[in-house]
Amino acid sequence: MQYLIYIPLAILPSLIWLIWYLRKDKHPEPKRMIIRVFIWGMLIAFPAILIENFAIDGLKLLPLPSLPNTLIVYFIGVAATEEILKFLVVYFRVIKRTNQLDEPVDAMIYMIVAALGFAAIENIFLLVPLAANGFLSTLEITFSRFIGATLLHALASAIIGYYLALSMFRARKKFLPLIHGFTLAILLHGFYNIFVIYMEEYFYFIFAVGLLMISAVVMISIFFKNLSKIERT
Repeated sequence: MQYLIYIPLAILPSLIWLIWYLRKDKHPEPKRMIIRVFIWGMLIAFPAILIENFAIDGLKLLPLPSLPNTLIVYFIGVAATEEILKFLVVYFRVIKRTNQLDEPVDAMIYMIVAALGFAAIENIFLLVPLAANGFLSTLEITFSRFIGATLLHALASAIIGYYLALSMFRARKKFLPLIHGFTLAILLHGFYNIFVIYMEEYFYFIFAVGLLMISAVVMISIFFKNLSKIERT
């Protein structure tokens, strides 16, 4: 019976951010497409877990000192894996199958939707086992995920969405913006992971996390404004 409470609670952060970012689209996307991409974002989390576990186990075998090994694990094994898979959802379920990307901002919107679906599954896996700790404790963790990891997923994928839009609507060399976007998204995601890990031992890393997130929020806001200036097709 408690799962009927904790599963919706785990999904709630994603739904709140989803509503927030859908308001950025002046020409709203079909609800069925939003739901479809969100669900595919959830589904892609399952192979992501398998790939990450395999990659992390393999990367930890590298004969490297602790810090370089940690950086490789969280930038490549985790951040790169997740950002690539979220992009593949949009590429195969939206770009290849539909004509819904008729304005630049749609690329950011769909990337955010896929990311929030992914984050919803992450939150379920994390929060439901913690139900035994009590409702208030779970609520605190839900809020921290709301302003932390869930938002991080949306911001990192929004970066890729911005450069995807540039590659489709502006750039002559289509792959260069995507390379730029993936690089920035993986760096944001990877540094967030590293800072959160070190924050558990050194509390002052919370300032690094806060600065990183605020910078990303401002950057995404600028990206939305930039895309709004590009004409629809």
